[in-house]
Amino acid sequence: MLYYTMIKNGKKQNVVSTTWEQNMGAAKTCETFNEAVSLFRALQYANNMGTHEGHFDELETHFINKQGLMDYCKNGFTVAQASDKKVKEIA
Repeated sequence: MLYYTMIKNGKKQNVVSTTWEQNMGAAKTCETFNEAVSLFRALQYANNMGTHEGHFDELETHFINKQGLMDYCKNGFTVAQASDKKVKEIA
């Protein structure tokens, strides 16, 4: 079996291109909002596509719904949703 690696400017390239919808779907599987934004930006960059406010609005809406609208209105994003760090509960 023969494998090819595409390299441009010394960096490995994404050989199989994806659509922004596929990239958004992958980002929504992340645990936190920040992880999702980072993954989405990386996937868009790998496919020579940009990002815009509407993309981030969609991600934000997804994570607000995941947390619960009432909880979000009262507390904002929880620490776990807003950052890449896990929350340690204080007893």
